[in-house]
Amino acid sequence: MERILEMAKRKADKAEVFRIEKQSEPACFSGGELTTLESENSISTALRVIVDGHLGFSSTTHPDEAEGLVKRAVASAAFGPEIDLDFPSVVRNEGAGDFFDPRVADLTTENLIDTGQNMIDIVRSKYPEVNLEVEVTKEKSRTSIMNSSGGCVSYEKTIYQAFLNVLLMLESDRAELEHTCTYTTFSDAPEQIARDAVWRFSHCHRVAPVETKKMTVLFTSLGFRGLFVPLFYGFGGDLVYRKLSLLSGRLGESIVDPRITVVDDPTRRELPASCPFDDEGVSTGRNVLIDKGVLTGYMYDLRSAGKAGAKSSGNGFKKSSLYTGFSIDAQPNTNPSNLIILPGMIPKNDLIKDIREGIIVDDTMGAGQGNNMNGEFSMSVALGYKIENGEIVGRVKDVMVSGNVYESFKNNFKAASREVWTEDTLFGRYQVPWLVFEDMPVAAT
Repeated sequence: MERILEMAKRKADKAEVFRIEKQSEPACFSGGELTTLESENSISTALRVIVDGHLGFSSTTHPDEAEGLVKRAVASAAFGPEIDLDFPSVVRNEGAGDFFDPRVADLTTENLIDTGQNMIDIVRSKYPEVNLEVEVTKEKSRTSIMNSSGGCVSYEKTIYQAFLNVLLMLESDRAELEHTCTYTTFSDAPEQIARDAVWRFSHCHRVAPVETKKMTVLFTSLGFRGLFVPLFYGFGGDLVYRKLSLLSGRLGESIVDPRITVVDDPTRRELPASCPFDDEGVSTGRNVLIDKGVLTGYMYDLRSAGKAGAKSSGNGFKKSSLYTGFSIDAQPNTNPSNLIILPGMIPKNDLIKDIREGIIVDDTMGAGQGNNMNGEFSMSVALGYKIENGEIVGRVKDVMVSGNVYESFKNNFKAASREVWTEDTLFGRYQVPWLVFEDMPVAAT
């Protein structure tokens, strides 16, 4: 890294080198049978440079490449956007700190296989004929960042992840669930998502009719992903600065129900997106976005903070698009770390008992449709259930739910469970309770 930085400094006004070294070991099962045990080691490097006020970028997965990396980055600056930012001068080596769990690092191949088999046994003890895909993975990584301002940070991290896909064939159609849990620490979450799958499919054998009308809607933590994207979009510093966010200029204003507090928190040791620094070397911290209904903060990376005359909140992460995770080929941009909604006071089972008529949204097809910048959502329910007189009476089919996330949280919010769940979805990582909204538009398609 030092060699790359020195070469870049000779040709650029400013430079930053990002490197991540990973060791990953998965145990993969298909059809309930062990299929893959193939560990992977990788070293990926990215370089940002600023030449005559323009940004250049390149990346490589070849650990010894230096000259070509610098040459490409400098050449790309001729076509890059104008930019004015200062790389942070933080110097700190976290090593095997808060986000590294030796219990995960020391897991053996046999441990991973046993956990995957336990997940399969839990599901098949109730549904022996289902088609199952399971993957249990441990990962160790070291992230390092050096820049021309003298900044030099690094930290180690572990990841313990389980993936479950279950396909249940029914008389007239099928029900499918795809669920991923991810933590930095060792957890019994893999077995728990298998037990949750059994609960979910216990309500799938009868299809309950749904009318097109406004009704009570309960979003489980997995179903919340349809609300996640339009919710976090509004806090993005670049959209706020360009006045494309509904939240622009509204700091200090009550924007949602006072029972709602939303936090972006990368400091929680066990949560999957936690880290001491973002992908620009900026120190991270707990950022309260909504405090008891009042808008109190936004999310910034270095670029958006520079435009807005603000300070980076440590939300510069290398994510290439809304629908992908970390990518070495991506430049840092504003994204949440662990987006958290604080819990309520009501047990989740009591939430269901209090609903006379409504539906549960337990999973959605994709991220849904709608104008995310305006907080709008329109989602098809992939897995959901009908509630009548406080009881789940069956599965719903061909149902859509729509609305505006900010208006729903302000005018329609009813209750949140006291339990919370951590989810790792294609669109981001978050921890939320089950959430109940009244008078939400539901369409039977």
